[in-house]
Amino acid sequence: MTLVSDDEAEPIHSAIIRKEAWTLDAVRHLRAEAEKRLHEGPWTVTSERPRDLDLDVHDYYSEAPYWWPDPANPTGPYVRKDGQINPARFLANKAALNAMCDAVFTLGTAAYLLDDPRYGKRAALLARTWFIDPRTRMNPDLEYAQAIRGANNGRGSGILDGRVFIQAIQGMEFLANTDAWDARDQKAVREWFTEYLHWLTRSKYGNEEKRSGNNHASWWTAQVAAVASFAEDTASEQAAFGFYRESIFPAQIRKDGTAPREEARARSLAYSSFNAEGLAMVCRIAQVRGVDLWTVRTRDGATLGSVIDYLTPYLKEPTRWRREQAAAYQSEGACFLAFAGMGLKKPEYVALFRTLELPSGAWPSLLDLIVGRWEASGHQTRH
Repeated sequence: MTLVSDDEAEPIHSAIIRKEAWTLDAVRHLRAEAEKRLHEGPWTVTSERPRDLDLDVHDYYSEAPYWWPDPANPTGPYVRKDGQINPARFLANKAALNAMCDAVFTLGTAAYLLDDPRYGKRAALLARTWFIDPRTRMNPDLEYAQAIRGANNGRGSGILDGRVFIQAIQGMEFLANTDAWDARDQKAVREWFTEYLHWLTRSKYGNEEKRSGNNHASWWTAQVAAVASFAEDTASEQAAFGFYRESIFPAQIRKDGTAPREEARARSLAYSSFNAEGLAMVCRIAQVRGVDLWTVRTRDGATLGSVIDYLTPYLKEPTRWRREQAAAYQSEGACFLAFAGMGLKKPEYVALFRTLELPSGAWPSLLDLIVGRWEASGHQTRH
């Protein structure tokens, strides 16, 4: 699979069946989330469309978050206000994409781990609606994502919207290990992601993201690695790992663990953490595929551990951060601490992960189970 190895998945499943103590809280939360998602959706890009734009009804469309109408030129191109989110931008397709990916992840995970065919049947329906049904499917690209009104109908930066596909992929991989997903639908969805991978790696916008040199490049690499894994494209998967090793990490991180491009942003702590999450996601995918990227070093000797050590005081107490942070820091992205703690064999990172206030959802529940198994195997971090 992509984010959970076979060596983890079955032992976690077996521990849940045995009702081992370390599984109980996470299972309760996962079941509650699955019950909620069971009655939501399906979602599609075709159900709500932007006005005044000549796009195919199947094209995903979103607008950039930090761009606003220009008071000096109300009918002209929007202007950028970094860190200030425009709530009036078109969000329907992005909200639908996020909800679909979360639901497919939640229900697919619950179908496998909790042995409940109801969840699998619903996850399969959601995937079919978004990726397969000719009336409602999304075209396999993000050509029109994060557009700027008056300037363009899409940008390379919009590829960031697709990072949620990573969780959906893991959910579908769990789903594929149940009897709830038709083999023809599995094949059709993998074909969709094969086309999406081709667009990610060969389109103008894909290459712009690849060369962006900041969190966008990190998440482009994570997406390529996850999608290539799911589409069974070993060459693209290995190319993503090599790009991380040779370009992504060494180009972004300084000797002290800082990421200057992220610290220059108006939400500098949030973006530094968000970038670390993308980096750790690539390393985790590689680890599951048998490749060690956790030990990659810059020329100055910095590792991902250097990044986490630098951020740790501020993850504990965000108010100590002295650079610009336009809004209160939210720790939901700090799940990278769990993967990094296990990958780098640093129990203190896992212990910090345990102390953070994370949002409710199936994703933290699965991480809790993965970490719980790791701890039960002898890496004790609970206090």
